[in-house]
Amino acid sequence: MYVCICNAVTEKDIHHAAANGARRVRDLRVLGVTADCGKCACAAKCCLDQAVASASRAVRSLSPTPTRHLEAFA
Repeated sequence: MYVCICNAVTEKDIHHAAANGARRVRDLRVLGVTADCGKCACAAKCCLDQAVASASRAVRSLSPTPTRHLEAFA
């Protein structure tokens, strides 16, 4: 779906930017977000927040689970 109609920025573009380190709407300016009319700012922030949260959950799910040391087997 288009987030910024003025510059044809899609949700996919924002998710890609988040995967490459974007964390603030200001970081999306390179895509053209908020560069013209600015009406996309709220939608872009929401999309970016979702992308960052999704990436964070993915990283946590890949992290190894801490193991407990069993004294009886030492």
